[in-house]
Amino acid sequence: MKNKKKKTKKSRGGENKNPRTQREDSGLGQWGLEPPKIYRSDQRLNDFSNAERNRQRKDNSKNNKTIQQQRIDENKRRKQKKITRKIIRCTALALGIVAVVTVLSLTVLFKIQTISINGNERYSKQEIMAVLPIEKQKNLVLADTKSAKSKLEENLPYIYNADIRRKFPSTINVNITETPKIYSIKNADKTYTLLDDRLKVLENSSAKKPKKATAIKKAEIKSAVPGQEVQFKNKKTADNLIILINAVQSMKLDKISAVCSVDINNNYIIYDSRITIKLGETDGIEDKINSAFAAIEKIEEQNPLAEGELTVGTGKQIYFTEK
Repeated sequence: MKNKKKKTKKSRGGENKNPRTQREDSGLGQWGLEPPKIYRSDQRLNDFSNAERNRQRKDNSKNNKTIQQQRIDENKRRKQKKITRKIIRCTALALGIVAVVTVLSLTVLFKIQTISINGNERYSKQEIMAVLPIEKQKNLVLADTKSAKSKLEENLPYIYNADIRRKFPSTINVNITETPKIYSIKNADKTYTLLDDRLKVLENSSAKKPKKATAIKKAEIKSAVPGQEVQFKNKKTADNLIILINAVQSMKLDKISAVCSVDINNNYIIYDSRITIKLGETDGIEDKINSAFAAIEKIEEQNPLAEGELTVGTGKQIYFTEK
């Protein structure tokens, strides 16, 4: 038998493929995949060298970016340091100027040349200047106006309010408000203790009651020092009287001749020395007074000179007992 030699087909690359490779190629071709590449040793070395070079390029690029960023950060830090130094210098300069101005203000500048006093009638300017703890040629900035106000109002009791203000560069203005309303308490020795509407003692043991003074009845005094708040034996008396007085003044009731607080449940006012208005507790005091005066208007329509007691009960019920 003759052995027939099978001819192998040449591949496009000039190399013969063995039957196994052909089968693998035909199988991968069905799925649209390429056959695996077979690298020679020198090709693998070249690929590794290329990959290494690419990695080095990337590392170099990163290093360059890092260096650039470091330079940018360093420039920012330098600029920030310059700005900080400028701020410190400017602040130190400003503080220095303030210190110099302060020293000059407290030593050389703003000497008091004029003390102006206005609104005084009861006390003369000489009396006020004798008490005022502010003197000419003293420093205007250092003048203690708060302390001076307290001293005037305490030592000259009829000064209801002393408004003391600086006027630069060299003037002190003292504006006096004297006591607008006087209240009186008759003592056992028939003298009078005179108070303002804040219950500050104006005079103690006054021989006469001022004509326009409103009487405070049934109030037992513990101590009364001129220029200070009166002290009652019953501690609640002062609180109730203040409520009554404030209500009368805020409602502008001119014909109230007396106010009285016996205890927390027994408070009253006297209208025109004729009608005693019993108000009970001080809660809702203004509403009670309004109800009382509405009733008094009706009473006076029938008898303009009516006298008696008018009681404002709970629920604003009004009871009038005529004398």
